[in-house]
Amino acid sequence: MKQILLIILFSSLFITGCKFSKQNKNSLIETNGKSLKLLVGKAAVGDTLSNNKLNGLVDLNYPVNTNYLLFNVDSVITNNGKKYYTVLLNFSNPIYNRFAVYDPLLKCYLIDKSLNGYLYESTLNIDNIHYIKISEDFNSKDILTLNRLSLYHIGNDSVSLIFRDFTKLVENGVVYNQNITKITPGFIRTELNSTSASIIKNRQDVFYYNIGDKKYISPSAVFYDFIKAKILNFKYNLEKPEITDKRSMFASVSINHALDTISTTSNTKDIQGFSLTLTDNWKTFRNRHFSEFLRRDRLGTIFSNKILNADIYVIVIPNEDSAEMFINRKLTRSVSGKYKIRFSDKFSSTKYFVQFFEFSCGLKKYLLILKTSKSTYTKDRSIYQAIINSFKIDC
Repeated sequence: MKQILLIILFSSLFITGCKFSKQNKNSLIETNGKSLKLLVGKAAVGDTLSNNKLNGLVDLNYPVNTNYLLFNVDSVITNNGKKYYTVLLNFSNPIYNRFAVYDPLLKCYLIDKSLNGYLYESTLNIDNIHYIKISEDFNSKDILTLNRLSLYHIGNDSVSLIFRDFTKLVENGVVYNQNITKITPGFIRTELNSTSASIIKNRQDVFYYNIGDKKYISPSAVFYDFIKAKILNFKYNLEKPEITDKRSMFASVSINHALDTISTTSNTKDIQGFSLTLTDNWKTFRNRHFSEFLRRDRLGTIFSNKILNADIYVIVIPNEDSAEMFINRKLTRSVSGKYKIRFSDKFSSTKYFVQFFEFSCGLKKYLLILKTSKSTYTKDRSIYQAIINSFKIDC
């Protein structure tokens, strides 16, 4: 068995919805667990037709990998008799890991590409509400042992990730835990503890269900912030590879990922013809008027992350115009790949760093403004770089 490729806490892997909102027209005959497993196996060895039927479960840009640690197909039946099939693929290299949910006609409900380490799947039924629980055991900085828990709600016609947080850290023999003690439709309560004196010992946290985000969110994020600080402050000479951004993700499979390569997968799409792959805790505000850093008020999309203290603004600009017509700064740098990208150097504005980007493809052109807190810019720079690199235009 190969050593698991270790992946750091802030990797830019992603969860996606599924492209087809209607019934998958490729499948007119109901599948079963055995035939679904055969179909996944064909997709894994590069069969495009099978992969398309599975809504792009496998990233065919990567080298073929069938050295599974775990390949499991299971089923869940809801209270109204709706049947779902789950697919869990676990590899030594976590960029191949997948958790997906389909119905018997291969309608895709969710594909999760953000799972690390050794994976364990189980089901929960609490007050007649069905959940799938996936536990991840993995390392960071070579010797920090982590566990993360994800809960997926299984509805009568929907599947969604509603909770994800760290549940365990082992550092120098000291164990830090966060255990779920209660799950209700409105909140999830946890208890925190450690085998040695610490700032989290004998504490509690409450995650409240946010209707807009459709997930449980803690205003305090006690254990997450504790883990994040531990990893950022941990000093160690690494011997094993870690995936920290898209470049190292592709390098793990011996692909040279150029800086101007744009992601082809996204989890936040906009009706104006562009998409972004975002990390956790970003909120999207569409059709909003804003004028910050602009010559005048414009209508666009705002992506905001209070934890990172960062905002991303995106507006459509006429193809015949340039970004300089809307901002008071020159875009002096450029790269060309699938899209033409012009951008400025970052500059200081009160408590923030700001950078402008102009993306153009065909007859479409966009201005993107990145505003980040000076206090978080350096340590979270890889997150911002990955988001900018993920900008995709439907052209």
